[in-house]
Amino acid sequence: MPAQQHASIYQQMGGAEGVRAFVETFCQTIETTEVGRPVLLLHLRGHGMAHARMEQFNFFSGLFGGPRLYAEKWGHSNVRQIHAHVQLGEAEVSAWLSCMAITLDKLDYPAALKQQLMDNFTPMARLLINQ
Repeated sequence: MPAQQHASIYQQMGGAEGVRAFVETFCQTIETTEVGRPVLLLHLRGHGMAHARMEQFNFFSGLFGGPRLYAEKWGHSNVRQIHAHVQLGEAEVSAWLSCMAITLDKLDYPAALKQQLMDNFTPMARLLINQ
C-alpha cells in the first residue's frame, strides 16, 4: 500500500457540505441560466428541482467516493437506468455539460479537480443520449 493515499473527490470537495454546495450551485445554474433551460424543463416535467437536489446529492456523494446514499436507497447507481425514462438528445446533454462547466467555474476548486470532473462527466453524459 502506498505511504500516502490520494484524497477522494468527495474529500477534495469538502465532504457532505462540499457536495451539497456543488449540487446547489449546479441546480441554481440550471434554474437561472438560458443554457440550463432544457435541463430545467426536463426536471419540471418529472419530480421537480427539490427532488433533483436531493437525489443528485445522494448520487454524487457516492460517485465522488463518499457514502453511497443513492445506491443504498435505490439498490443501484447506474446512470443509464436512472435516466432511462427521460428522452435525452444531444441538446439536453450539451446543456447539462454546459451547466456543469459553469458550475465548476463558480466553485473554488483546483484546476486539476475541475478537469478531472469534466473528463468523467463528459463520457457519462454522452452515454445517456437516447434520442
